[in-house]
Amino acid sequence: MARLAVAACCAICLYFLLVCVVTGHSSVLLRGHDQKTFGSESSSFRYETSGDIAQAQELINQMLAKKAAIETDNSEVIQTTSKPSKAKLERLLQANNNNKPNPSDHHRYSVMDHDNVNVNLVETYSDCTYHLAFTLIDQTSKTNHFTLKLMNKFSNTLSSILINLNSTNLDQGALCIHMITDGSIRPYINDVIVRVHEDLVRQSSLYNYNNFHHHHQHGSVTQDSDNTISRHRPLTKYFFIDTATIESKLEKLLPTLRTYFTHKPNSYYSNALFFYSMVLHQVIPRQVADRLILLDVDVQLDANLLELFEEFGRFQPTQVMGIAHEQQPVYRHILNEYRHSNENTTAGSPPPTGFPGYNSGVLLLHLRKMRESFLYNSLLNDVLITHLCRKYRFRGHLGDQDFYTVAAIDYPQLFYTLPCGWNRQLCQWWRFHGYGPVFDDYHRCSESIKLYHGNCNSVLPTLTSYGEYRRKRR
Repeated sequence: MARLAVAACCAICLYFLLVCVVTGHSSVLLRGHDQKTFGSESSSFRYETSGDIAQAQELINQMLAKKAAIETDNSEVIQTTSKPSKAKLERLLQANNNNKPNPSDHHRYSVMDHDNVNVNLVETYSDCTYHLAFTLIDQTSKTNHFTLKLMNKFSNTLSSILINLNSTNLDQGALCIHMITDGSIRPYINDVIVRVHEDLVRQSSLYNYNNFHHHHQHGSVTQDSDNTISRHRPLTKYFFIDTATIESKLEKLLPTLRTYFTHKPNSYYSNALFFYSMVLHQVIPRQVADRLILLDVDVQLDANLLELFEEFGRFQPTQVMGIAHEQQPVYRHILNEYRHSNENTTAGSPPPTGFPGYNSGVLLLHLRKMRESFLYNSLLNDVLITHLCRKYRFRGHLGDQDFYTVAAIDYPQLFYTLPCGWNRQLCQWWRFHGYGPVFDDYHRCSESIKLYHGNCNSVLPTLTSYGEYRRKRR
């Protein structure tokens, strides 16, 4: 017995030493990053890419393999009768799942790394069925406080997307997530991606084990629990888009956009990033994507994101983007002068008979239609923008959504209005600033809520491990 105890102690010490060394090495690699960009002869599309991800992943795989081997050896030396071994539990769970994939397979992901030259866009994106984008830029550059808040929001948003993500076995396409960033916070973004996926795998494994154990004790597995275990989450691929290319497309328009769609020159919404959505169709090549969903980082999914992509199929031929109504009377306020002179206008009035304006927290960009629409591209002109804003005496302060709102007054055929449940805005600032009596006419949403938008720093519902929320339904 003494020899067995000594052997067990030695094996355990060797295991912890090996894990510490390999984990430390892989952690350094995962946080490493380079400054590569790439382009093609047909496009100025540029990416920043993550460095050494493949090497780090290989080290992690080696570490896990050695860990499993050591645990197997230890189980032969140290026997316990209090509960089955981890390996046995995994075999039981696998048998219960009828040889379904391991939970970790549902959370596969990659952060793409490309050479600077000879990049084949078609091959790179051939398996990308769904394209999603975020704009992630540190506007302060002076303090880590803003970066920390931004990363917390992004982490919560990404978690809510992946928790609810589900596709069928007939739809094996990858979800490709494009992060529009200037590179200064790219290492933080990489860390968030790794952490979110690690948490998701851990929670999924724990949930499946607890779910199996509960139903195994009761002698059955319900259809509901079986569906939860067998959910298919597609491969998730991450790309970094360089902001320099986008800003070059906006260079001529920015002075006019800032004049009419920001409060003052150095205000929050004066940053070019709040106008990126207007020109993404000129930046992202047709070989990469025809349809793209652009989300704010302060949103939280309560439904399968792939259902939102189905809204593209409801577009009319002239509609180039999907966008939900603004759910506050902000444009009633901005258009106040015009409304006084035009009493019969519906601009700035609440739905269903009025047009309350648009909110750009959730944007469905049909990039192909945007590229092909003569009308839409004609509106990306400083003279026409000035004409529209003077016509409606419009001075906004909310960036791109101001442009979409004033353009939609004259050209509603360009826009598909999303159901309010896909952009349930939680901000109620205007309720307490002069518009209390009419606020609920704008804020009301009777549809099922699928996406919460925590605009103006509103508190989002509490997200639990598996997409369940502790909140009151609105």
